[in-house]
Amino acid sequence: MSTLIGNINVFDHKNHEWSIFHSRLSQFLKLNKITDDNKSAVLLTHLSDESYRLARDLVHPKDLEKLSYDELTKALGDHFTPKRSTFADRAMFYEAVKQDNESIEDWAARIRGLAVYCEFGSALDTLLRDRFVLGLGAGAVRDRLFEQDSATLTLARALEIAQQAECARRARSSVAGAAAEPRVKEEPVYRVSERRGFQGRRGPAYGGAGDEPRCSVCGLKNHDASKCRFKNYKCVVCGEKGHLKKVCKVQRASVARVNNIDTVPDQDHDDDEHNCKECQLFNLSVEEVSGRRAQVTKR
Repeated sequence: MSTLIGNINVFDHKNHEWSIFHSRLSQFLKLNKITDDNKSAVLLTHLSDESYRLARDLVHPKDLEKLSYDELTKALGDHFTPKRSTFADRAMFYEAVKQDNESIEDWAARIRGLAVYCEFGSALDTLLRDRFVLGLGAGAVRDRLFEQDSATLTLARALEIAQQAECARRARSSVAGAAAEPRVKEEPVYRVSERRGFQGRRGPAYGGAGDEPRCSVCGLKNHDASKCRFKNYKCVVCGEKGHLKKVCKVQRASVARVNNIDTVPDQDHDDDEHNCKECQLFNLSVEEVSGRRAQVTKR
């Protein structure tokens, strides 16, 4: 026996739809050129145990195995195909609306399925188009379709217009969302202050133990606090007079995100004048909205 083309799943009336199984079985028999004498055998061997038992009961007292293919399919079809009400089917068709999570394509396919048993006849195309448009619900897509001429608009054209309008709507939403979201870029920025006239050796950062005491007013080590020219300045942090912000105890206890880096040149520097460079590291948060800088925040 030659190899069969395709396959057919076993039919179980509790889990499968008879009309779908019957249609697939017909195509399978045709494709493999199964003879009339063997069609009944193919059908019966593709029934589950419970479906086979039900088929036997339906044709009793006739012998199930002696019935023709047409007799078997008629008996099973009459049992598994429920009697339908045309008005009930039409009511479901007219009341159908597109769901929020349903695509335009799925909506068009669903109303076609609902119209199968409505017996619309020659009015089918017009009624499908109307249900497709009216079932979309209020919005830009339906508004676009309302602008069309009902005398020339077909379901295929309505579907095409709806797809284009939906694509445009999604594109606008995507662009608007990207423009409204600020882009925050954070980079380290160094501020270097340079004072000349200081000689000394490489020592620890400010606040550590060095060879010379630091001025309690400005923090440098090349003079005494009583001779500091900033001794009458008022601190911008605590408001007290007699010291600068860099040596303020309140400033040093703050939880602000400020990193101070002091560097002192080597003792064997060739220049007569040695430089004291104090670098402060900040994080700047720059927000850009629509390509323009909106705000700079030091942290």
